[in-house]
Amino acid sequence: MKDITISVKRQKTELKWLLASFCTAFLLNILSIIMYATSWDESYSQLLWVLAITVILYAVSIGFRLLFYAIKKLF
Repeated sequence: MKDITISVKRQKTELKWLLASFCTAFLLNILSIIMYATSWDESYSQLLWVLAITVILYAVSIGFRLLFYAIKKLF
């Protein structure tokens, strides 16, 4: 059985995408706190939801990147 190796460059790229997803989700949380004038305690008490949104955003970004790669390969 072949071993699958992931290059360091690819790992760094994926970590950057994951960090961007987390920052986006966290900024959405801060925006909702400001818009609904709730307590700032929610910035850390709602961290589980932020992580869930991070995973969703990361999955969507993977989908778009795979779609872009497929279209690029097609043409």
